[in-house]
Amino acid sequence: MKPLRLDTNVLVRFVTGEPANQAARVAALFAAAEAGKVRLAVLPMVLAETVFVLTGFYAHPRSKVAKILAQLITCPGVHAEERQRILHALGLFGAGKMDFVDCYLAAASVLEMRPVVSFDKDFDKLHGVSRIMPGGDVG
Repeated sequence: MKPLRLDTNVLVRFVTGEPANQAARVAALFAAAEAGKVRLAVLPMVLAETVFVLTGFYAHPRSKVAKILAQLITCPGVHAEERQRILHALGLFGAGKMDFVDCYLAAASVLEMRPVVSFDKDFDKLHGVSRIMPGGDVG
């Protein structure tokens, strides 16, 4: 069975429980996924938007958002493309101050053992991330 692609609003309802009637429908969908009746898929861009909405509009703490979303994408019946990269990025995001996209880029850098080209010195603070400046030695 092909997985159903989840939209940001579904993930937000799952985390916030608001509005209650929509959250109940989402909870039933995730229960069906855990029971093997349906497969769900979360794309990295949707996850990034979810992080942005939950920490911005809803003002949820970064650590809480990272923990809940990491649990969600590892649930039975849920497939997250680039799962290892996303889990690494969520760990960085929950423990630090960088935005999620930078955490995602850092996770990709570590897992692929490739440098990040950036002016942002925050990358230098992350274990395993190699940063080079634009125009620097890229050969």
